[in-house]
Amino acid sequence: MAVEWGSVASWVSGLGSFAAVVTALYLARDAQRIKLNGYCGLRLVVGGGLPQKELLFISVTNIGSRPAIMNNIGMTVGRFKNKRFAIITAVKDAYSDGVPVTIGDGEVAKWGIPIGEDKQWIKDLVKDFVVTEKDAETLRFVVYTTHGHDKVIKPEEPLVEEIKKAIKEKNA
Repeated sequence: MAVEWGSVASWVSGLGSFAAVVTALYLARDAQRIKLNGYCGLRLVVGGGLPQKELLFISVTNIGSRPAIMNNIGMTVGRFKNKRFAIITAVKDAYSDGVPVTIGDGEVAKWGIPIGEDKQWIKDLVKDFVVTEKDAETLRFVVYTTHGHDKVIKPEEPLVEEIKKAIKEKNA
């Protein structure tokens, strides 16, 4: 007895239906994902009625359709077993949105941490947390969400160079 495979049209329509179901499921799941873009670096605040001040500035933009709630900001250094974590306190002020903060599609959350006179924040950072140049190279800022999707941000090169410079000055 021979097996009836059916017509080519039946096979093509079956494959088309299967592809449509897979695509619909993918798009439905993708719409529920939290999608964030961000950057972190040194910025100089000028104008706007605020005093000129240098900040460590972290910014996150929601590029998805689902609102995101940021509930903490932190840092990591190292890799694998040697990885260390720190939390950055962020209060709402003229430079920061504070935490927690909710952002919808296209909205931005920002946190500005004053570096202080003579870059004191960076000097404090290299005392106990970012202690080697390898730590400076592996430094990442993390914006934690209540949805479990954390945004890891690599700092811009000028910030990394300032940290390396402070490490060298500390060790001199």
